[in-house]
Amino acid sequence: MFVSILLCNCPILMSKSNRLLKFYRDPLGVLKRRVISMSEQIRFAAGSDYRTTDYWKYRHELFGFDLRGVGDKTKSHQENVRLLEQGARVLLNSCRKAAVAFDRSTVLDIGCGTGHFTKVLQQNGVTNYLGIDIVDTLFEELRTRFPCYRFQQHDISAKPLEGTYDVILAMDVLQHITDETKFCYALANIKSHLSPSGVVIISTYLGSSRRENFYLVRRPLEVFQTAFAGFTINEPTKYAESFVFSIRHGTAACLH
Repeated sequence: MFVSILLCNCPILMSKSNRLLKFYRDPLGVLKRRVISMSEQIRFAAGSDYRTTDYWKYRHELFGFDLRGVGDKTKSHQENVRLLEQGARVLLNSCRKAAVAFDRSTVLDIGCGTGHFTKVLQQNGVTNYLGIDIVDTLFEELRTRFPCYRFQQHDISAKPLEGTYDVILAMDVLQHITDETKFCYALANIKSHLSPSGVVIISTYLGSSRRENFYLVRRPLEVFQTAFAGFTINEPTKYAESFVFSIRHGTAACLH
């Protein structure tokens, strides 16, 4: 019992315990994933950055609309579906708190990927939608599935956006911008194209600054508070490994 209590109250021990349990259940699978990860790092890593477009094109071509392509590739498609369904509930709750009127809002979905959140937005009445992604691998099928929506290839860490938007979503995207200069550019890009009454909804890894692997960086909330000084940032809500929070114009005190 003491060991169970210790594990439950110590994230580091719990994380190690989970990894050991996964190895015990599927040793060959764990070793295979480790070898693949090492080969991907050799192939795509580039100093403190990585070949972003090439990597995500590879992921999209490898998995297609299987959610391992944009989600946690160590989990199954169905496990990723359940995680993203949880993320969708948190997203919609954040939008309700921000009084978002979907049917009257211009929506920008950064990193639209397989269109999981595109479908959520469609089901909630969004008509004016633009989905952007660093690669266009899945766009042909997305345009078939969502004929009234627009999709464009765009890298927010390298090229300015066009227009302004009432709702800007960046769901599990920003942690994959590992270069700090590009990351700061992406945040400034988002801020510059938010309408005066608009809201940004972000889902990302939060915590002490740490590079989890070659394509994923964890950053503290303070980074976003600095980038969006003078804006209101609500208290983050956890889902899976990510935290969801909204940002909007205003000088109300930021919550921690």
